[in-house]
Amino acid sequence: MTPIKIHPGMRVLFQGDSVTDAGRDRTRPDHLGSGYPQFVAGQFSLAHPTAKVSFLNRGVSGDRLCDLLARWTADTIELRPDVVSILIGINDVWNRYRGREATPHDVFERDLR
Repeated sequence: MTPIKIHPGMRVLFQGDSVTDAGRDRTRPDHLGSGYPQFVAGQFSLAHPTAKVSFLNRGVSGDRLCDLLARWTADTIELRPDVVSILIGINDVWNRYRGREATPHDVFERDLR
């Protein structure tokens, strides 16, 4: 896999489910929550304090891939990110163990692509 290079002025967007959401405050569009988006942004900013890279978190706890797709335009395309990090899928699997419809493997792969 080719490493992603982040350059000054870029916008990085974190997308996904609760692992991404990490308790973010939705009343503050720039709030990253207390999980990996905050950690990544903090580490990058410490290493590159003058880069002025913006980091956004639009993870939604409980979302499945179909939910992410439903909000893709508003929560991704319209934000015009240069880089998108997506962590999603546990709720697609978890539903099977909660007696709900699980996302079939082929549908998950197709939608993720």
